[in-house]
Amino acid sequence: MAVCSIVCPHCQFSRDMAAEAVPPRQVTVTCPRCAGKFTFAGNAARAAALAEDIPTPESIPPAPELLPQEPEPPPAAAVPPIEPPREIPPKPASQPPLPRSGPVRLVTFNFIGTAREYFGIWIVNTLLKIITLGGYSAWAKVRTRRYLYGCTKLQGSAFDYVADPLALFRGWLIGALLAILYALGSKYSPSLALLIMLAFTVAMPWLIVRSRMFSCRNTTYRNIRFVFAPNYREAYEVFLGLSMLLPFTLGLLLPYLIYRQKKFLVENCSFGATAFRFNATAKDYYRLFAKALLWMFVVVIPLFVAMALVADKHGFAAIMMGSGMRGMLAALMLLGVMAVYFFFAIYVQTAQTNLAWNSTQLGRSTFSSNLATGRMAWLYLSNVLAIACTLGLLIPWALMRITRYRLGQLSFLPSDGLDTFLAGADQPVSAVGEEVGEIFGVDVGL
Repeated sequence: MAVCSIVCPHCQFSRDMAAEAVPPRQVTVTCPRCAGKFTFAGNAARAAALAEDIPTPESIPPAPELLPQEPEPPPAAAVPPIEPPREIPPKPASQPPLPRSGPVRLVTFNFIGTAREYFGIWIVNTLLKIITLGGYSAWAKVRTRRYLYGCTKLQGSAFDYVADPLALFRGWLIGALLAILYALGSKYSPSLALLIMLAFTVAMPWLIVRSRMFSCRNTTYRNIRFVFAPNYREAYEVFLGLSMLLPFTLGLLLPYLIYRQKKFLVENCSFGATAFRFNATAKDYYRLFAKALLWMFVVVIPLFVAMALVADKHGFAAIMMGSGMRGMLAALMLLGVMAVYFFFAIYVQTAQTNLAWNSTQLGRSTFSSNLATGRMAWLYLSNVLAIACTLGLLIPWALMRITRYRLGQLSFLPSDGLDTFLAGADQPVSAVGEEVGEIFGVDVGL
């Protein structure tokens, strides 16, 4: 009986196979040792083996390990039946969300910080900033972020903040100089103050981009840095152009503005060489604000109607200036309005956070955020009362509470192992945008 050998070109593993069992055409086979795939010219090998008619022992069976993936069915007596291979669909070339492969392995963020540990860092930072008139702010920021990032763990590995305090201090000096010039201009030269404010407004998108670049570059996880791409043109369009159009739309552009800003901050960011994607739409943000406004009107309109009826009966001035039951009624009405606004603001903030994280994708991996409005409202309200009653000494305790809850409700659903992410380019970034933006109150956080 004629026999032919199949040799893997990747690992040189070979296997003898009866010539009658070789498919009469070219097929693709898989090596059982290295799992490498290669093309086997079955027709040529079969013809050569049959021509030479090399004798072979009867004990040589067909090789079941090197199974052709696209064979023609051979005679039933020669080869056992072979299951057809599964077809692998081609990867889509567009940018829609990529499906996850394999079982979903939910990974929850874990925050291990404690109020006692952070209080020591916070009180030293506060005293040194007071003594140095704010000059210690750069070192205080690095110490605080290193502690908070180091206490944030994902699959047992902690994040890290590796910024140089001296780089932040140089940026702080520039920001402090601009702030002093603005304060002096406001007192002695309004035109100078206006000029500084206009210059800062024009530079704000640039500052936001530089701040994100510096912050991302100095944030690492498993020695892989985050990266923010400097798309200045889109930054000016989103943070300056759309913001200037907001008053002319009577606020109707606000949901779209927030959507574009979130999309800009997410999609220009990457973890190593893996880019983030933002899958939310402007319709999602308009739906969020419409639901919040509807909920507020359902509560506020009856409250104002009741206030109008009481004011019409007793007089608004008499209620506000009265004592006894009328004064208590006025206080309850005022507290009701404040409570409605407070819960409206908390709901919008919580819903935006959940929407932003649930719409963020890192490669094929996704995030999940499940913050509850009631829980967030209780945390904020109790934190404010605790800080007020202790003259600010419970600020570390309040920060640990809110951070632990927010991270405890945030999960990561990796499609592949976290070790598959590759590190990207590593270029130094100036800290001017980070510090100047903070001094003038620019919020660039996600």
